[in-house]
Amino acid sequence: MELVEFFQNIKTPATVVHVISVILGMGAALMSDVLFSFFSKDKKLNKTEIFTLSILAKAVLYGLVLIIFSGIIIFFSDVEKYISSAKFLAKMTILIILVLNGYLLNKYVWPHLLQKGFFTNKKERGLRKLSFICGAISVISWLSVCTLGVIDTLSISYTLLLSIYIAITLFGVAVSLLVEKKEFN
Repeated sequence: MELVEFFQNIKTPATVVHVISVILGMGAALMSDVLFSFFSKDKKLNKTEIFTLSILAKAVLYGLVLIIFSGIIIFFSDVEKYISSAKFLAKMTILIILVLNGYLLNKYVWPHLLQKGFFTNKKERGLRKLSFICGAISVISWLSVCTLGVIDTLSISYTLLLSIYIAITLFGVAVSLLVEKKEFN
Protein backbone atom coordinates (compact mmCIF):
# COMPACT_ATOMS: atom_id res chain seq x y z
CA MET A 1 0.00 0.00 0.00
CA GLU A 2 1.30 3.41 -0.97
CA LEU A 3 1.81 5.94 1.87
CA VAL A 4 -0.64 8.47 0.37
CA GLU A 5 -3.24 5.73 0.01
CA PHE A 6 -2.72 4.81 3.67
CA PHE A 7 -3.44 8.41 4.73
CA GLN A 8 -6.45 8.58 2.41
CA ASN A 9 -7.83 5.42 4.03
CA ILE A 10 -7.57 6.85 7.55
CA LYS A 11 -8.63 10.39 6.62
CA THR A 12 -12.25 9.94 7.77
CA PRO A 13 -11.43 8.77 11.31
CA ALA A 14 -8.67 11.41 11.48
CA THR A 15 -11.22 14.05 10.48
CA VAL A 16 -13.58 12.90 13.24
CA VAL A 17 -10.73 13.13 15.78
CA HIS A 18 -9.79 16.52 14.31
CA VAL A 19 -13.32 17.94 14.73
CA ILE A 20 -13.64 16.57 18.28
CA SER A 21 -10.20 18.02 19.11
CA VAL A 22 -11.24 21.45 17.84
CA ILE A 23 -14.39 21.26 19.95
CA LEU A 24 -12.33 20.26 22.99
CA GLY A 25 -9.54 22.82 22.50
CA MET A 26 -11.69 25.72 21.40
CA GLY A 27 -14.41 25.00 23.94
CA ALA A 28 -11.91 24.85 26.80
CA ALA A 29 -10.12 28.00 25.58
CA LEU A 30 -13.34 29.98 25.25
CA MET A 31 -14.62 28.76 28.63
CA SER A 32 -11.34 29.65 30.33
CA ASP A 33 -11.50 33.17 28.85
CA VAL A 34 -15.10 33.61 30.00
CA LEU A 35 -14.40 32.15 33.44
CA PHE A 36 -11.21 34.20 33.83
CA SER A 37 -13.25 37.36 33.23
CA PHE A 38 -15.90 36.19 35.70
CA PHE A 39 -13.40 34.96 38.32
CA SER A 40 -11.31 38.14 38.18
CA LYS A 41 -14.22 40.47 39.04
CA ASP A 42 -13.28 40.29 42.74
CA LYS A 43 -9.58 40.85 41.83
CA LYS A 44 -8.41 37.52 43.23
CA LEU A 45 -8.51 33.85 42.36
CA ASN A 46 -9.34 31.22 44.95
CA LYS A 47 -8.07 27.64 44.85
CA THR A 48 -11.18 26.31 43.11
CA GLU A 49 -10.96 28.97 40.40
CA ILE A 50 -7.26 28.27 39.85
CA PHE A 51 -7.96 24.53 39.72
CA THR A 52 -10.76 25.06 37.19
CA LEU A 53 -8.55 27.24 34.97
CA SER A 54 -5.71 24.69 35.17
CA ILE A 55 -8.02 21.86 34.04
CA LEU A 56 -9.21 23.98 31.12
CA ALA A 57 -5.59 24.84 30.20
CA LYS A 58 -4.79 21.11 30.04
CA ALA A 59 -7.85 20.49 27.88
CA VAL A 60 -6.65 23.22 25.48
CA LEU A 61 -3.20 21.64 25.36
CA TYR A 62 -4.57 18.14 24.70
CA GLY A 63 -6.93 19.56 22.08
CA LEU A 64 -4.05 21.31 20.30
CA VAL A 65 -1.89 18.17 20.34
CA LEU A 66 -4.73 16.09 18.85
CA ILE A 67 -5.48 18.81 16.29
CA ILE A 68 -1.87 18.79 15.14
CA PHE A 69 -1.59 14.99 14.89
CA SER A 70 -4.95 14.46 13.20
CA GLY A 71 -4.23 17.46 10.96
CA ILE A 72 -0.96 15.89 9.82
CA ILE A 73 -2.87 12.76 8.75
CA ILE A 74 -5.42 14.86 6.87
CA PHE A 75 -2.63 16.90 5.24
CA PHE A 76 -0.79 13.81 4.00
CA SER A 77 -3.99 12.45 2.45
CA ASP A 78 -3.71 15.13 -0.27
CA VAL A 79 -0.53 17.21 0.10
CA GLU A 80 -0.89 19.00 -3.26
CA LYS A 81 -4.43 20.16 -2.47
CA TYR A 82 -3.57 21.51 0.97
CA ILE A 83 -0.21 23.08 0.17
CA SER A 84 -1.80 25.14 -2.61
CA SER A 85 -4.79 26.27 -0.52
CA ALA A 86 -4.70 29.83 0.84
CA LYS A 87 -7.34 28.82 3.38
CA PHE A 88 -5.23 25.92 4.65
CA LEU A 89 -2.08 28.06 4.85
CA ALA A 90 -3.98 30.76 6.76
CA LYS A 91 -5.30 28.13 9.18
CA MET A 92 -1.78 26.83 9.76
CA THR A 93 -0.44 30.34 10.35
CA ILE A 94 -3.18 31.08 12.86
CA LEU A 95 -2.62 27.69 14.53
CA ILE A 96 1.06 28.60 14.98
CA ILE A 97 -0.07 31.89 16.55
CA LEU A 98 -2.37 29.92 18.87
CA VAL A 99 0.50 27.69 19.98
CA LEU A 100 2.82 30.67 20.58
CA ASN A 101 0.04 32.51 22.41
CA GLY A 102 -0.51 29.48 24.65
CA TYR A 103 3.21 29.32 25.33
CA LEU A 104 3.22 33.00 26.41
CA LEU A 105 0.24 32.43 28.67
CA ASN A 106 1.72 29.36 30.33
CA LYS A 107 5.32 30.56 30.55
CA TYR A 108 4.84 34.17 31.63
CA VAL A 109 1.28 34.88 32.74
CA TRP A 110 0.24 31.70 34.57
CA PRO A 111 2.98 31.81 37.27
CA HIS A 112 2.03 35.40 38.11
CA LEU A 113 -1.68 34.71 37.94
CA LEU A 114 -1.26 32.42 40.93
CA GLN A 115 0.16 35.23 43.07
CA LYS A 116 -2.24 37.13 45.31
CA GLY A 117 -1.45 40.60 43.96
CA PHE A 118 -1.81 39.84 40.27
CA PHE A 119 -5.00 41.88 39.89
CA THR A 120 -4.10 44.70 42.28
CA ASN A 121 -0.31 45.14 42.32
CA LYS A 122 0.91 47.93 40.01
CA LYS A 123 4.08 45.90 39.29
CA GLU A 124 1.89 43.20 37.71
CA ARG A 125 0.13 45.63 35.35
CA GLY A 126 2.27 44.68 32.33
CA LEU A 127 1.58 40.96 32.78
CA ARG A 128 -2.07 41.66 33.51
CA LYS A 129 -2.26 43.53 30.19
CA LEU A 130 -0.45 40.65 28.50
CA SER A 131 -3.04 38.23 29.90
CA PHE A 132 -5.86 40.28 28.40
CA ILE A 133 -4.03 40.58 25.07
CA CYS A 134 -3.43 36.81 24.99
CA GLY A 135 -7.09 36.22 25.86
CA ALA A 136 -8.21 38.32 22.90
CA ILE A 137 -5.74 36.60 20.58
CA SER A 138 -6.93 33.21 21.84
CA VAL A 139 -10.64 33.87 21.25
CA ILE A 140 -10.15 35.43 17.82
CA SER A 141 -7.65 32.79 16.70
CA TRP A 142 -9.79 29.83 17.77
CA LEU A 143 -12.87 31.30 16.10
CA SER A 144 -10.86 32.09 12.97
CA VAL A 145 -9.40 28.58 12.68
CA CYS A 146 -12.81 27.04 13.27
CA THR A 147 -14.47 29.35 10.73
CA LEU A 148 -11.82 28.60 8.10
CA GLY A 149 -12.21 24.89 8.81
CA VAL A 150 -15.97 24.97 8.31
CA ILE A 151 -15.98 27.06 5.13
CA ASP A 152 -15.88 24.72 2.15
CA THR A 153 -14.33 26.93 -0.51
CA LEU A 154 -12.90 30.39 -0.23
CA SER A 155 -11.63 32.49 -3.13
CA ILE A 156 -9.49 34.88 -1.12
CA SER A 157 -5.72 35.14 -1.15
CA TYR A 158 -3.59 34.13 1.80
CA THR A 159 -2.50 37.76 2.23
CA LEU A 160 -6.07 39.03 2.34
CA LEU A 161 -7.13 36.29 4.78
CA LEU A 162 -4.27 37.14 7.12
CA SER A 163 -4.92 40.88 6.75
CA ILE A 164 -8.54 40.34 7.83
CA TYR A 165 -7.40 38.16 10.73
CA ILE A 166 -4.81 40.75 11.84
CA ALA A 167 -7.33 43.61 11.63
CA ILE A 168 -9.88 41.71 13.73
CA THR A 169 -7.16 40.68 16.19
CA LEU A 170 -5.89 44.25 16.60
CA PHE A 171 -9.44 45.42 17.24
CA GLY A 172 -9.92 42.62 19.80
CA VAL A 173 -6.64 43.47 21.53
CA ALA A 174 -7.64 47.15 21.74
CA VAL A 175 -11.00 46.21 23.28
CA SER A 176 -9.32 43.83 25.75
CA LEU A 177 -6.91 46.56 26.86
CA LEU A 178 -9.83 48.96 27.38
CA VAL A 179 -11.55 46.34 29.53
CA GLU A 180 -8.35 45.74 31.52
CA LYS A 181 -7.94 49.48 32.08
CA LYS A 182 -11.56 49.94 33.14
CA GLU A 183 -11.60 46.94 35.49
CA PHE A 184 -8.13 47.08 37.07
CA ASN A 185 -6.95 50.71 37.22
